[in-house]
Amino acid sequence: SPLSPVRTCPRLHLSLENGRVVASAMDRVPVEGTVAEFSCDSGFRLLGSARANCTKLGRWS
Repeated sequence: SPLSPVRTCPRLHLSLENGRVVASAMDRVPVEGTVAEFSCDSGFRLLGSARANCTKLGRWS
């Protein structure tokens, strides 16, 4: 049976001005199923979701 292509997502900017991103396999191209978590430095508040997933459509959720 034919193999389906591995879906990849755009690389994340791992350097944030007032926070950080932690993702599984940060040194490789993100593939479907990769999870990224965002957090803020003390004194800052996160706007939006604290977690994103690389989807089968090649986009971050």
